[in-house]
Amino acid sequence: MSHFKINKKALMGAALLATAPTVKAQGTGGGSTEGSKSQRGINHLTLEEAPLENITLCIPGKSMTGITGNFKYLPDKVAVVINNWDTSFVKMTFVVSHMTATDYDRQLILAYSQDLLPSPAIPTPKSENKLGLDLNNVEIVGIYDVSSFGMKAQPGTRIGRGNPAPRVKWEFDINLDTAIIPTMVRGSNDNVIYMQAALIKKSDFEAGKFDGMILSEVDTIQFVEKCPEVMVVEEGKPPVRITEMCADKEGNFGACNSDAGGK
Repeated sequence: MSHFKINKKALMGAALLATAPTVKAQGTGGGSTEGSKSQRGINHLTLEEAPLENITLCIPGKSMTGITGNFKYLPDKVAVVINNWDTSFVKMTFVVSHMTATDYDRQLILAYSQDLLPSPAIPTPKSENKLGLDLNNVEIVGIYDVSSFGMKAQPGTRIGRGNPAPRVKWEFDINLDTAIIPTMVRGSNDNVIYMQAALIKKSDFEAGKFDGMILSEVDTIQFVEKCPEVMVVEEGKPPVRITEMCADKEGNFGACNSDAGGK
């Protein structure tokens, strides 16, 4: 059963996605990028989460993901604490990167499921990441139009020349259901969701052709009352808590304000 309120357009999109196994033989043409060089925006996407309003984001220490120094991307597993249950506004931000220049329109999709599949239900040879969500209970929480934007030759200067191929990150907010999330927090077997983003040519989406889409990794989000001890990496030390997210000049995410105390 759904734990999020979604509009009719999103519900129709989810129904269309769920029928994909019956139409997956309809190819979009083009070659496979499997086994080729990893190129964000070309054969995979990156999905990031950030707190926006009345949310604390708990993340494991850096060593859990095998990253040293300042990590460039957040771990694929985070926990979410709702700071104030009495508010009507609980918002979470999602950031998808990158959108590369194309001469056709695309659809950016953010979907979730409470189950994963052992193997992808839809072949996506152009994507390094594979569809991990269970289509039996998948729902789409966001569908966004990505209009075409092309390359333009840039003028040369004494210090260099701009790259003609722009790329952009998409950031959007999800309003969480304050009536449902508390029941998920109290249910230890029902408090985890799996999120994944997909980018697909708009004409393919409308035709039910899904093998040409590229996907992000699957992120795990757990709704909890406080930062879970299982996320502690070093014995005796609590997880990092982030209530505000910033990015540096290179677009790397990190905490603007953080502390080491549990909630």
